[in-house]
Amino acid sequence: MLSEGEFLFIYNSNQLEDKRARGYAITIDKLKINEIDIHKDHLTPKQIAEIADILDVSIGDLYREGSRSAYEQFTDEELIKVLAQDASKMRTPIVLSKEASFFVGSSFELIKEKLETYEIQEEHANKSER
Repeated sequence: MLSEGEFLFIYNSNQLEDKRARGYAITIDKLKINEIDIHKDHLTPKQIAEIADILDVSIGDLYREGSRSAYEQFTDEELIKVLAQDASKMRTPIVLSKEASFFVGSSFELIKEKLETYEIQEEHANKSER
């Protein structure tokens, strides 16, 4: 699914915070970022299972906070089918790579603590912050 040095950014363009995080991600020079907008592009059941596997979380953990309790009695196969049919229930944004995979808590976190580790070096930082 992922090649070395590639980042897959999964987001929902119907969510403001997801769009903001995407904006930060695509501004980082020298990072190869591919993206999937789940509002426009449907994920297959196989892709959903792979995402959970890469993140090392259960299928239920892929659901947004407000949606989880409604699906507690479902099997993993049923949960995957629901997400494949309605990806808006998926917790996003997500960054997947061979180096690190994680749910993005906020757009600030994306730059400050996660992706900067891979590309932004001291020479690129603001001089006042050194």
